[in-house]
Amino acid sequence: MSQTYLSLWCRVFDEGFIEIRDKEAIAYESGFSGQRAVTTWMGRMKKLKELGFILTKPGTAGEFHYVLMLNPLSVIRDKYEQDGVVKDERYYALYNRMLEVGAKWD
Repeated sequence: MSQTYLSLWCRVFDEGFIEIRDKEAIAYESGFSGQRAVTTWMGRMKKLKELGFILTKPGTAGEFHYVLMLNPLSVIRDKYEQDGVVKDERYYALYNRMLEVGAKWD
């Protein structure tokens, strides 16, 4: 899933909005090839949407034609605070790194 997320980030230029016109190209950029490349990529996109990292709208290129990338820090914070996930060492490692670089949750 991380390769798919990274390929989306590499396409973001302004305000987190991406228009995907060529599913085969982005599937390849995400590291998938062969007959099931697009199907595998779409499965990863569905998971990113389910986890709340992206919002999507259908268009002429299908279900994921328009994609909005959400702030990953906000998504992670919400998972821990609103969804009741127990704060663990991963949460505190992220929080410490945010302090180091001056990042904010929003």
